[in-house]
Amino acid sequence: MKKILIVDDDPNIRLLFAEILKMDGFEIATASTGTKALQSVLEDHFNLLILDIKMPGIHGLEILRRLREKGRNLPIIICSAFEGMQDDFSIKSYGISDYLVKPVDLKLLSASVKKALAKDVI
Repeated sequence: MKKILIVDDDPNIRLLFAEILKMDGFEIATASTGTKALQSVLEDHFNLLILDIKMPGIHGLEILRRLREKGRNLPIIICSAFEGMQDDFSIKSYGISDYLVKPVDLKLLSASVKKALAKDVI
């Protein structure tokens, strides 16, 4: 079973995404802060990370940068309310799988996750 980490400071988003992806057959873990997310990814194996950008503490882009520097090449889907950032080169240069703008269409989320995992990047 593929394992996904959902990182968002909004508990409602974490819960909603988790429920949708559990119905798709994935094992789900969540983190409410960037610090918890980094710790989780470095201590456990995940097949995919769903990551918010703006969070208290460690910013989502900093998480992305640190994971890539540590050689963690797992697929990452960014989910953010910042629509203008989806074409930002600094984000694309980290090799993200997708960038979804909040509010996220849940069918699109599910399709994006399946597509990212089908690439067998891991």
